[in-house]
Amino acid sequence: MSSYIDYHRFPRGESCTEEGCRSRKYYIEDGKKFCQRGHEQAGFTQTQQDEDDWNQQGRKTRKKKEEKEKIEKVLSGLDASTHYLECFQLILWKQSRWLIEVKGFPPELETVVRDLWTLRIQDLQKPEERGGYGSTMFSSQSEGENTDTDGARSMSSKRSRGSVVGKEKLPKLIETLGLCYLGMLLLRLPVSLGELYNWAAKEEMIYTRAIKEVPKDMRTRLPPYYYAALETRAQLRGSSLYRTILQLVEFYNDQFEMVFPSLNAPLLIFKHVKDLGLPVEIYPAVRRLSTILGFDFSYPILRKRVHEIQAYPEIQIISMIILATKLSHPFDSITRVPESDLDPTVLKIDWAKWRNTMRERSSEGLKRGDEIKVTDVDVLGMSEKKMDDYLDWYQRTWIDDRDAKMAEQILELFPLEELPPKPVVEPMQEHAIPHIKQIQQDLISQKPLPFEEDESALKIFPRTQELSMKKAAENTGISLQTIVRGVVQLETLMENWNLADRKRRLLAEQQSVSSSDDED
Repeated sequence: MSSYIDYHRFPRGESCTEEGCRSRKYYIEDGKKFCQRGHEQAGFTQTQQDEDDWNQQGRKTRKKKEEKEKIEKVLSGLDASTHYLECFQLILWKQSRWLIEVKGFPPELETVVRDLWTLRIQDLQKPEERGGYGSTMFSSQSEGENTDTDGARSMSSKRSRGSVVGKEKLPKLIETLGLCYLGMLLLRLPVSLGELYNWAAKEEMIYTRAIKEVPKDMRTRLPPYYYAALETRAQLRGSSLYRTILQLVEFYNDQFEMVFPSLNAPLLIFKHVKDLGLPVEIYPAVRRLSTILGFDFSYPILRKRVHEIQAYPEIQIISMIILATKLSHPFDSITRVPESDLDPTVLKIDWAKWRNTMRERSSEGLKRGDEIKVTDVDVLGMSEKKMDDYLDWYQRTWIDDRDAKMAEQILELFPLEELPPKPVVEPMQEHAIPHIKQIQQDLISQKPLPFEEDESALKIFPRTQELSMKKAAENTGISLQTIVRGVVQLETLMENWNLADRKRRLLAEQQSVSSSDDED
């Protein structure tokens, strides 16, 4: 039996359990633990050592580090600009697919929009000295408004002009609507710009918070200023959309000498006449006015400042419809007797019944598209139904798959229910058909009689005139003030034409008289 004893040092903080023993070492024998002086240590139990763990003394083991959650890198510089264009292109593609799949437009629209987009981004690689359309900075607060605080940014971007796309040249979100509209214009589709505006404003078409349509792994890599550019918080304004269309037309003409065709005026005029519940006799009157004033309903190539009515063909159409209505069915009580049975005024609109037919019926809930206009003052006076509609809209629009900033324990106290699908908005034409039938039944038939002027019976109906212009403004997506200015400008042009026509006829009569005198 060997007399060799294998001693081990007590771990730090431990010593022999025998009182007064200062031994620093111990050994194990027959499953028991003894100090160097032979005192048995109480409370010791030897465990069997696995053969695989033999001779493992001195080996270091390290705790495995927990795998860190992968954090997406926020891009900057040229990579950020390129990634922004990719997100922008995805939104544009989804909009074009919605127009094809939901609204039934031809598949060629996607190809045309893609080609327009290709030309648009070609300009981003050109030197900035070319200027023109690409010098406007996008803004997430108010589309179509330029800021004066971009000077410092443009100076820094000019330093790296050859490698980095300046933020001031990148397209704004509102241009997605403009590109879709120009694609429909090139295909000569009878689509009003007001229809496109209403689709976006009522959130049928992707626009408000379009950033939600971008996958999470893509949008998390966007810098804050690019993220905000795709997260519209303000109401879409029709004037901004009209201005964007005009700027895009000018851009394509200036950079690529592209000329867009005129609007499909016959179908658009008929559509507006039907939506306003007017008799079909207004259509030839509008065509006659357009011939007199020389309007071809095409977008002008802006080389100088032009009047508003001359720059926007959609405003030309709706203004001429209102002017033709005022001439053939005035908003007053003067008795105008037709001269014959062939006179268009044989049938007269009963404006009182028209007003009752076209007036919108008040609903308990919020009107579609008005949710983004709600203020804190409006909330205080909301009914239960309107409050439910607003909260449903807020949940659909603003709650997404981003990580919540509030503790999950708190959020679990207020669980959100699954929302029903959005109600399908009926096309405007579906509402117009019963209105037209009712208005046609209410037309007043007039017999030709000798005309007698009775100024004492004059009575103006301002509410009827205002309602008709409001309906026209709603259908075209522009303000009532713009409609009024357009009609006034048209009336001025008509007065000038009438004066010039009288002068021509008077001059012709004078020439005929003088020629007859010479013959005598």
